[in-house]
Amino acid sequence: MNENNKKCYEILEKLHLNPRVVTHEPILNYETANKVDEELGLTGTETKTLFLKSKKGDNYYLFITLASERMDSKLLKNLLGEKINMVTGEEMQELTGMLPGCMTPFGLKDGLINKIVVDPKIYDEDKLILAFGSETMSVEMSPKDLKTILENTYKDIIYLDE
Repeated sequence: MNENNKKCYEILEKLHLNPRVVTHEPILNYETANKVDEELGLTGTETKTLFLKSKKGDNYYLFITLASERMDSKLLKNLLGEKINMVTGEEMQELTGMLPGCMTPFGLKDGLINKIVVDPKIYDEDKLILAFGSETMSVEMSPKDLKTILENTYKDIIYLDE
């Protein structure tokens, strides 16, 4: 267990949430994720958390959506008020200690993320599967629990228009 995993557990404990946290082989792509989900009996919908930065590189953002959805850069630019890029894998590891494809939407260093953008489609699912701070841990939780975590972690949450 690494520092990111510990921070994720601390948030769950602080908010009195008890989702299913699992340890598994490293997941770095959706094929492995689907295999692990089947092996462990995880029935939730896979999500993705994209780590973004402003073109100037002075603001960091998260975009949380279903794994099946695509990022609309123009829409995000309009919502955030500036051009954005994906953070490089190297920069992601340096800033968060996480590998690309393993970004968690909570348990990050305080003050790192300026705003998060949430696709409200995630709240229509019965259960969600998210990375839990490393490539070897995941969490399956209700959308309600995720909403509680996000609202208690971030001051500035933007929802995509449906």
